[in-house]
Amino acid sequence: MTLYGIPPAGMRRAMAPESGRDHAHAIADAAHAWWTAHRGGSSDRAIAVGTLAALALSAPSRAEGPDYGPLLLPLNDEQLVDALRASWNAFWTYDPDLTEAARPLHDWLSHPTDSDVRGLSDYARVLVRAGLLEYCSDVTRAESDDVLGLLITRMRSYSERQSTGEFFTPAVATDFMGDVVLSSDRRPGDLFLEPAAGTGTMARSAAATMRFLGTDPAAYRWWLNDLDPLNAACCAVNAQLWRLGRQVTVSCGDALRHPRLLEAAVRERAERASAEQKSRPVLYPTGTRPPFWPWQSVPPS
Repeated sequence: MTLYGIPPAGMRRAMAPESGRDHAHAIADAAHAWWTAHRGGSSDRAIAVGTLAALALSAPSRAEGPDYGPLLLPLNDEQLVDALRASWNAFWTYDPDLTEAARPLHDWLSHPTDSDVRGLSDYARVLVRAGLLEYCSDVTRAESDDVLGLLITRMRSYSERQSTGEFFTPAVATDFMGDVVLSSDRRPGDLFLEPAAGTGTMARSAAATMRFLGTDPAAYRWWLNDLDPLNAACCAVNAQLWRLGRQVTVSCGDALRHPRLLEAAVRERAERASAEQKSRPVLYPTGTRPPFWPWQSVPPS
């Protein structure tokens, strides 16, 4: 039995790669292959990663949750853009500060060009069929690797990474480092600070280790910073995908040279975003879908 060309969610979960890490790589490979073939390699990187991020955020909050795959597959490009807007609207309601930190991933949705949206519905179908929704709805699977970071790495050339000194730390290495970090006594409320977070994979490893030890990562405070705006934006989305809780700060800047300036900047951004969300509950108006689709009103937290 299939719905719009895909099996039901339960069957898709059963058919997914057994390893969450393998699943993440399969999703990133499928996304990169489609983008390279149809949109020209690393061009429009923010749109490629931002679309994946929005669909990831729209995944059910639990593995046995509702199946949104059949709702997404029939959409055309215009409708898909509204679905992406609705996903960011929901995130805006839940956490306006992290949504603002993630702006490099969704700012293009305010005035997308025909070139921006060309083929996005086909790209979304590739992601849905690769199991993105099932991957993100299962926190154990989602925290096994960093699918956003994997896609960004594939879309950046070796020379580009060399010019910025950027190195994507493999998940197996960060898992070991996460175990080391948590080998000493930690108490709820402690701060985990990562001044060069990349897309946040060290936080992912630490959170996974916490859950393995029976501790809720949401009981701790997290501060993820990176010099690259797109990396920092991915940290904001990953904080939600990895269920880090409501005590998360994401910043973009030089945390080693100007930590005080960063503190002031993120405080001002949080205050500004909170005030704006109260005056503008819908971040992106939609034309073909309700503003919080697939919910008819404000989605549950």
